[in-house]
Amino acid sequence: KQFAPLVRMLVLCKIASLNSTVSVLMASSGGQEFFQVGEIRPARDSDFEYFKSLAREDVKHGWKKKFDKNGLIVWNKDVGKSTAKMVKAHIEVNDVSAATLYDVLHDAEYRTVWDDHVITDDDLCVFGNNSIGYYSMKCPPPLKNRDFINQRCWRVQDNEYIIFNHSVHHEKYPPNKSFVRGLSYMTGFLLIATPTGGCDINYVTHSDPRGHVPMWLLNFAATKLVPKVAKQLYRVAKDYPTWKLNNQPHYKPWLYPEQWKIPTADLATLMSSTIPELPPEPEGFEDLSDVPPDNVELQNGTF
Repeated sequence: KQFAPLVRMLVLCKIASLNSTVSVLMASSGGQEFFQVGEIRPARDSDFEYFKSLAREDVKHGWKKKFDKNGLIVWNKDVGKSTAKMVKAHIEVNDVSAATLYDVLHDAEYRTVWDDHVITDDDLCVFGNNSIGYYSMKCPPPLKNRDFINQRCWRVQDNEYIIFNHSVHHEKYPPNKSFVRGLSYMTGFLLIATPTGGCDINYVTHSDPRGHVPMWLLNFAATKLVPKVAKQLYRVAKDYPTWKLNNQPHYKPWLYPEQWKIPTADLATLMSSTIPELPPEPEGFEDLSDVPPDNVELQNGTF
């Protein structure tokens, strides 16, 4: 129980870290290349198709089941030489629509209502179905607060709703000594509307909080605590329609782009920017043991 605040923070941060903190991850499938970390451009159809292929990928392709209860299944998977894992989860719900959950994932104002870790959630600019935003969050001791700058991409097509992100750089928020700058290599949701009005939910994440969070805690958070966060997301999605009725009910710029109140991105400038090299944090600044405690469940020596 003493680790609950830490693991909850890590999962909310969508953590399944890479061992390397400044190298570039390039995901590819069938010759198609996904975004590199730091790359800013409009999302292509191939990016959405690649993300969808991961979310729906047959578990025979290296995925190991780590949780299966009440319809929620969580798997993890090795990624190249990384000692950490990519994680995906799936559940189908009958009383929350795909459209509602999609709105919840987009709505930054609503996030400040249900996410008690958020410090700042700032949309910086938009271009088509892409935006760049800054997110900073409180972390429980002994962790240092984290922040992220991500490009978010989204698409609605027929009965499918896709939203994913990856880390980029923006001059408004350079790395700040008050935070550890985390990296998202790829994190997102594939939501499929079901004939009954419910939602088939698919979640994939591969990201790095940096700092000195031990690998055992990252892997534990990314697989064992996903169910707790899934339950919270389900609850806040059920509450969203009532909340939205009293909070600018018609304001949904992710559906109606003419409503955006943020600047249109200068792509020529953004596409030439790169993530500055992030210096390593000093040893011991986050006092967490590299060895898991005895009461943390292990399976065959690994999570």
